[in-house]
Amino acid sequence: MNKRMKEAIAVIGEGITEYYFFNSIKDEYRQLNLKPSYPKHSSSLKDLEKEINKAIDMEYSQIFCVIDMDNKKEGKERQTYENLKRRLQGKHTVKRTGYQYEIHFIETERCTELFFLFYFAYTSKCYGNQTELLNELNKHCPYGKSEKFFRGHALHQYFQQNGGNFMQALRNAAKSMKEKEEASRDYTYSQMAELFEALGIKAE
Repeated sequence: MNKRMKEAIAVIGEGITEYYFFNSIKDEYRQLNLKPSYPKHSSSLKDLEKEINKAIDMEYSQIFCVIDMDNKKEGKERQTYENLKRRLQGKHTVKRTGYQYEIHFIETERCTELFFLFYFAYTSKCYGNQTELLNELNKHCPYGKSEKFFRGHALHQYFQQNGGNFMQALRNAAKSMKEKEEASRDYTYSQMAELFEALGIKAE
């Protein structure tokens, strides 16, 4: 990979779900100069930061961190996440080289599978845990949260082949954020529409 890949975009998920999803998106939207990745050893925030630093070393101009909020709602994990976000989010310049980059944190509660559900339907239901959300998604489309499943299905295309709609997912994600702000809601929302708009893909 060219070390000075200007205007390239890195999308970093906390785990393999986001990695496989963004690879499938890249297959359809080939104009995206996109590199999906995820921490290879664990899903800890410390390892996420290491992956962010790798993207900085490669001089990506935009770095998006796709975050599941279901384990960051309270306690030490939330404090650690908020500190990381406060420290890294925004625009930065490396004085020595003049290299400029921007880091974005893209949050979904409970997890990225909410955006997958938005391919099929809108909901503002408060899910007690991730399993409840996965059960809801499976009512619309058979889905398994495992690398074996991901390897066998290009996720974006798979959802559309099973009756889902990507543009509907973007609209539903945007709606969830509007409702979150209007109602001060801290559950069942996704910023994924903001990520794709930054990539040049808006809901039709």
